[in-house]
Amino acid sequence: MIKKTLLRILTVVIIAIFSFIALELLFRLYRGKDLTLGLTRGKDIKKYSHGFEPNKGFKLESSKKGEFDVCVDINNYGFRGKDIVIDKTEGIKRIFMVGDSFTFGVGAEEDETIPYLFEENLKKQGMEVEVINAGVGHSSPMIYYLKLRDIYMKFKPDFVVLLLDFSDLRDDWRNKRQAVYDSNGRLLSFDPNLINGKRDWWRIIRRNSEVCKYIHNKIVRTAQKIQVLGLKTYIKAKFEGKRAKAVIATSKDVDSKIDSIEYDGYLLMRGREKKNSILKHWKITEEYLVKIRDLLYAEGIGFALTMYPYGIHVSPDEWNEGRVYWGFDKDRLYTDRYAFDLIEETCRKNNIYCINTLEDFLKVKSQKLEEKLFFDLDGHMTPSGNSIVAKGMSDDRTLIKMIENTVIRR
Repeated sequence: MIKKTLLRILTVVIIAIFSFIALELLFRLYRGKDLTLGLTRGKDIKKYSHGFEPNKGFKLESSKKGEFDVCVDINNYGFRGKDIVIDKTEGIKRIFMVGDSFTFGVGAEEDETIPYLFEENLKKQGMEVEVINAGVGHSSPMIYYLKLRDIYMKFKPDFVVLLLDFSDLRDDWRNKRQAVYDSNGRLLSFDPNLINGKRDWWRIIRRNSEVCKYIHNKIVRTAQKIQVLGLKTYIKAKFEGKRAKAVIATSKDVDSKIDSIEYDGYLLMRGREKKNSILKHWKITEEYLVKIRDLLYAEGIGFALTMYPYGIHVSPDEWNEGRVYWGFDKDRLYTDRYAFDLIEETCRKNNIYCINTLEDFLKVKSQKLEEKLFFDLDGHMTPSGNSIVAKGMSDDRTLIKMIENTVIRR
């Protein structure tokens, strides 16, 4: 009797294992993925969170057919663009442009990216410069600091331009949770399997299993959202065709229950009504902007920060379809400039030169041109939008003077 029971249990276990393996294979073969996000992040690199493998090329295609389809070349050191050498050419200033997928240039060919256009604009002004595109999707100031300190310094940059994205607030929140420090509190690396210094085994399992990832996203996360919103509100949102994440992000009632940044990639763009939540997390971003400043100034390297708007700040018809996914209203121009004001005030307080290109976008949009400045679904800037940012920087006489006055490092 005992043998038969054990045999039955063993049979059930074996069937369960083979069923799971078969299901895992099916998920890996047929389940759709967001390729754009994966490609702009590159591969997982434990120390630096993620980055690109050198000498690789790939196609970058929008999930909305026809929105964009571009080719990307990753150079010999893992940056987008042409190959470079560590030893600089005599007389040429090397500018590192660090940022996320907007800097990288989602939806743009190489000669349509912000770093490329900025270099061309400076050369037209007679400046001898080399601009390196160090953009990687979902990077943020914590990652910029670590890479500048441990990688980019060997390239002897003369100037660094940081393109700050409004999603950096949440990315820094995520990176802070995955950060590894030494005994003196010095940032060493990032480990995606950690949450606040503790190994998260369920996270490890779902990172390696499509089935478990699906279970987490569709069952575990759904249960968590219901717990936050309440069953009635959750069902109401579904009937209205809204994402529970978007309802949580825009609700005033949940802030006392949870930290909404866990669900909201664009907390910084919610405006003054979310001021307390924003300021709570802005401390870590500001801390690493200051660390970057100190690191660069100590080496005699120039530093400036540039910010740019999203479609919701520019026009009711920009990023009009895709914005709904994140809980923003269609056909509405968002005029709350709290995020811009906060960044500008932070820069003033910490002696960081700041360029705000919002007015440049509004000026172009006021001309009522037909061309789009942001992709309607994807939300990244079109090549036309990239050119506005590049022109805004190259027309800024203070920035140009700063670059001209920077001494070339050897």
